[in-house]
Amino acid sequence: RYRSVMDMVKSWHQEKQHYSFPHPRECNPRCPSKCSGSVCSHYTQMVWATSSRLGCALGTCANVRVWGSTWRHAILLVCNYAIKGNWLGEAPYKVGRPCSACPPTYGGGCSNNMCFT
Repeated sequence: RYRSVMDMVKSWHQEKQHYSFPHPRECNPRCPSKCSGSVCSHYTQMVWATSSRLGCALGTCANVRVWGSTWRHAILLVCNYAIKGNWLGEAPYKVGRPCSACPPTYGGGCSNNMCFT
């Protein structure tokens, strides 16, 4: 079944249900042998406060083995974030008024509760 890029990104955002802020509970799957349990690391990376640059790419692969199944035509979405987030024991953002901790280089711009230049 084909999933659009928007559907893929939305699935990462839906991991929010497994994340408890500001006191995160365990949300890491038991990997790599068999991934089970709830996952929230895609969500937390998406909302990591200090990540300000993002690059994504789509790729297709034939006959990819995934957890014992073969995906004949896999479409993969990979995103790289800078500055990297998801540091163990750290929350992705701080409690407070939106945009109240924007770096001075942002010039004070705030839109949709996010800093911008």
